Amino acid sequence: MISEPPIHLPTEIVVQILDEVAADEVARQSTLHACCLVSRQWYTCAITLLWERPRINSGRSFTRFTSTISPPIGVRKSKWNLGALVHKLDLSSLVHHSSPSLTARLLGRVKENLEVFIAPRASFASNSLPSLTKCSKLRYLDLSLVTTPIPFKDLRRSLSNLTNLQALRLPQSNSVPDSESFGIPWPPNLSRVQFSGHFSAEPIRSFRWPASLTSLTIKNCYDLSLSNLSSFMCSLDLSNSLKRLIISGSNRRLSPESITSILILVPGLSFLSVPGDMVDGTFFDMLCHAGIPTLEVLEFGYPTEDPTIYFSTKSLIEALELGLPNVYATGFAEVFISDDGMLDDDAVDDFLLDRMELRKSLPPGVVDTKQTSLNIQPGVYYI
Repeated sequence: MISEPPIHLPTEIVVQILDEVAADEVARQSTLHACCLVSRQWYTCAITLLWERPRINSGRSFTRFTSTISPPIGVRKSKWNLGALVHKLDLSSLVHHSSPSLTARLLGRVKENLEVFIAPRASFASNSLPSLTKCSKLRYLDLSLVTTPIPFKDLRRSLSNLTNLQALRLPQSNSVPDSESFGIPWPPNLSRVQFSGHFSAEPIRSFRWPASLTSLTIKNCYDLSLSNLSSFMCSLDLSNSLKRLIISGSNRRLSPESITSILILVPGLSFLSVPGDMVDGTFFDMLCHAGIPTLEVLEFGYPTEDPTIYFSTKSLIEALELGLPNVYATGFAEVFISDDGMLDDDAVDDFLLDRMELRKSLPPGVVDTKQTSLNIQPGVYYI
């Protein structure tokens, strides 16, 4: 029996097929691996996509990844520099499957083109920093799961060389006890920061934030009492540059007074998210008098502990009328939406949509009709 010759597809067609395959995040890795087994042509086209962002979601997959990227002595190595193909390395699923020294070795293998790194919980430490510093193309660094204390000064010094870094999530074990590290420069393009951990009220007053910072998330802090949060937010750096502020419900010692105190400290915000159960009538009274005319989206996020709203629909709409003239969308955590009538989200939605229709009907120049940079539809949305 004579077998038919295999059908040859132009490389351009193979590449187009692989692009479609790679778009399916769930089956991406297994399907691309199967494509590598079809022929030498398919292998050459698929191998780059397969290693671009490897899926490491278990100890078994991690062992396979490390033995391939950094094989033991005496084991035959691939002719491909596979580490150079890795653009995203997500180790967030690992707990005790690695060690700080192994993490450092892996970073050394993938440093050439790594753009996104999400660190593991228990196997990233100070001895991983020298390898991290060499990842010169890194744009996104997530250390939020790291539980091993790393001196803030050492971390700042390592980050200062990452000139392409745009987003940083600090470790939950982070600690800023004094101002010793404040003079170390931030990466020049750092625009998004998630701040976590311990800090002291007095030194944090003089904390120097990145000059390019526009988005700040505060999460997993140990003390956001009134005095601490006020000291944290009083920086002129934040007042001048910050456009997006998220205060998570996953912070300790938050109070309604803490949340209300920040309104006059960040007058240029376009997006504000606060825990819904930390907002009361005083918050809206302050907005009615001081106002944030630049604000476009106001979000009531997940609560610190109590899934209860302590403000009325009327007070929210009054604040939207008097102090928030440009807000076009309001978000609510779904835990606050119920049938008990405490919050009439339909009334808020109607108000916002009517406002947008009115703005559209006004002559050019009466209101600022520039396109918003926030990718959120007008009205009420849910999180």
